[in-house]
Amino acid sequence: MRPLNRFMNLNLRTKLTIIFMMLVIIPLSLLGFFSYQKSTNMMQEQMSSGVLDNMKQINKNLSFFARDVEQLSMYIFRNSMVQETLAKPGDRSRLEKYEDYKAMQHLFETVLGPKTWEIRIYIIGLNGDRYFTGDFLPTQYDKYNENWGIFRKANQASGTMVWDTHYNVRKIDPQEVVLSAGRQLKDIGTEEKLGYLIIEILEPSLAGIHRTNRDQGEEQMFLLDSQGYIISSSPDKATVGTRMEFTDLDRILSGREGYFGTKWHDKRHILVYDTEEEAGFKIVKFVPMDQIVSKNSLIRNITFTITAIGLFVSVWLAYFLSKTVTKPLEGLIQLMKKVEIGRLDVRFPTKYKDDIGILGGSFNRMTQRLRELIQEGYEKQVRLKDAELKALQAQITPHFLYNTLETVNWMAKMKGVPDISKIVVSLAEMLRHSVKKDKELVIIREEITQLEHYLTIQQIRYRDRFQVFWEVDDAALNCQIPSLMLQPLVENAITHGLEMKLEEGTLRIAIQVIERKLQIKITDDGVGIKADVLQSLQQKQFSIIQPRHTGIGLENVVRRLDIYYSDQAEIIIDSEQNKGTSITIKLPIFRTGEKLT
Repeated sequence: MRPLNRFMNLNLRTKLTIIFMMLVIIPLSLLGFFSYQKSTNMMQEQMSSGVLDNMKQINKNLSFFARDVEQLSMYIFRNSMVQETLAKPGDRSRLEKYEDYKAMQHLFETVLGPKTWEIRIYIIGLNGDRYFTGDFLPTQYDKYNENWGIFRKANQASGTMVWDTHYNVRKIDPQEVVLSAGRQLKDIGTEEKLGYLIIEILEPSLAGIHRTNRDQGEEQMFLLDSQGYIISSSPDKATVGTRMEFTDLDRILSGREGYFGTKWHDKRHILVYDTEEEAGFKIVKFVPMDQIVSKNSLIRNITFTITAIGLFVSVWLAYFLSKTVTKPLEGLIQLMKKVEIGRLDVRFPTKYKDDIGILGGSFNRMTQRLRELIQEGYEKQVRLKDAELKALQAQITPHFLYNTLETVNWMAKMKGVPDISKIVVSLAEMLRHSVKKDKELVIIREEITQLEHYLTIQQIRYRDRFQVFWEVDDAALNCQIPSLMLQPLVENAITHGLEMKLEEGTLRIAIQVIERKLQIKITDDGVGIKADVLQSLQQKQFSIIQPRHTGIGLENVVRRLDIYYSDQAEIIIDSEQNKGTSITIKLPIFRTGEKLT
């Protein structure tokens, strides 16, 4: 305890000097010790990123190849000769079958002529026809089982191309594996199934793609299918056709791209992987750590030198920095403590324009701005709201508008146009409600009446494209809320949700008393809100959202609730695209005659 007491009895400048020196010496010493590891990690990141970029280029080439195979299969699928041949009866004459065989062989020569791929094409008709490239038809295709392998997948896809990995049924090399693409062949006009198209892609075709992009070095590259089976590799092909034996295989299959350190064949490697978008293939490359370390000696030497120089310079500067910083910093800390307890009238005396002076000036401006914001926070929103209401009231002559609307109402009745009459009556009631003076709070019963008039107009406008369902507790009818609070929320639900929905929609309005809280929930089954917009709304970041229409809007509703209820109001926004949106507001209960505090 004595050394600690001696240290605590030292003045602040001395203590800061000692602490600063220790804080510098210890990290710099550790930095020198771990610099080699750090530089290795940096090189690892750099090389891994470069390898990943190279693999992305390979995946682009694989995607082009997959799309070419897709286009080839679609060309055969839509070929009129193929459609007509597979639609013919299986018991037609041998001469006609021979003519069809020659036509099909000509088609194969046409589609494969310019290509250097090592692939085989098989057309298997339900009428018994069999057409294929080469001179051998595997038994699995001649007498196929629709519940086996690629046939089962093709039936499940119902016309869309599917991928399957299996051993080459006519293989000579025991390591040769076939990647197959298949699809149902259907009559284009009737959608009747005519047969199957199978395209076998041999391993050399895939190896030719990634071998042309292979980096120099001792890396080992694997091409995996979505189940983790190796369908191609380079340079060692011994494991082609087997499932990759690797402890982190599930991590590779579930991820999209990345790299991490691992052990492979009892040596440290960096594993880099990426996913091909078209067929879900995985490119995996193992980069030996020794290859990275060999390139790291220069960085290691530079790091050690910089660490040593920094150590000596830091110790020399410790005392001078502590002397310069201590006094004004102590004063600033004391002022900050006063601000913590609510003293916003303090000021930091700035003599110089150094960092402490700039910090002190910023502190002074911050306290001044805090005072201004607190004052504005109490007055700004109330003044703005009152000014808007007064401006609206000053510009409108209510009685003139009521009389005019009543005239339009009677004219509509005389002309036999009830919809216009309903709209005019509802509009008049809405106007009468909106221009009431000195009534900032209304009971739920009045707000519902106002909202019903608004919905009458909207349902006529949208020709009953949506239905409205109410669920209102009797206990909630006499509760007070800010005037015109519900209409903007319903307007948002109609404009942003139901208006863009093609079929009929549903709007649900629930006002209930739950756990001594007034809960208002407005739900629509419209198009929903995009994820980024929803996140901004939930975080109350309204400024980055471009409004699509004028009106009070959700932002003003939120701000009015903040004014009246402060942190007692709770707003929950939930949405899912193409399923709908719900806005839930929970408020403390204030009944008629009570004041909001």
